[in-house]
Amino acid sequence: MQALKSIIAGLTILLATVGATANAQALYKYTDKNGKVTYSDKVPKPGEKAELVKTDSNVNIISPPANKVDGVIQRPEDLTARANARESRRDQLKGGVDVARRKLEQAKKALEDGFEPMPDERQIVVRKGGNGIIRKPEYYERISGLEADIKQAEENLATAEEKFRRDVPN
Repeated sequence: MQALKSIIAGLTILLATVGATANAQALYKYTDKNGKVTYSDKVPKPGEKAELVKTDSNVNIISPPANKVDGVIQRPEDLTARANARESRRDQLKGGVDVARRKLEQAKKALEDGFEPMPDERQIVVRKGGNGIIRKPEYYERISGLEADIKQAEENLATAEEKFRRDVPN
């Protein structure tokens, strides 16, 4: 019985020692004949020249950098709020582009629908061979205005797209 107790005690000490050394990993420094230095965690083979590098796991700890904005540590809520603000700004700029694009489509449709002269923009010309209809200057002014509306809508769309490309947050 005494022998069994001493075997169990010996195994317990052996397991505790193996567990303690498993956490503290050894690091070896090798220098080859050309002077090249290599570090490895593999135990040197018999005859290989390597020196054990002493490490202290409590000293070689690097803290992760703090996530700071203007010197203030950011909490997850702050990051979420900034992400939401970026998304809102992106949506706002995209909305501006969409509105400008719709206005351009409306201006083009107005021109397309407005090619026919209105009743007050026509003048009937009586001729020997048959009557004719000519367009009054008001017609050309209206068409010119519709074309100017298209040009302005194209410029507004280009401005909105440029603003989106320039100001959209990443």
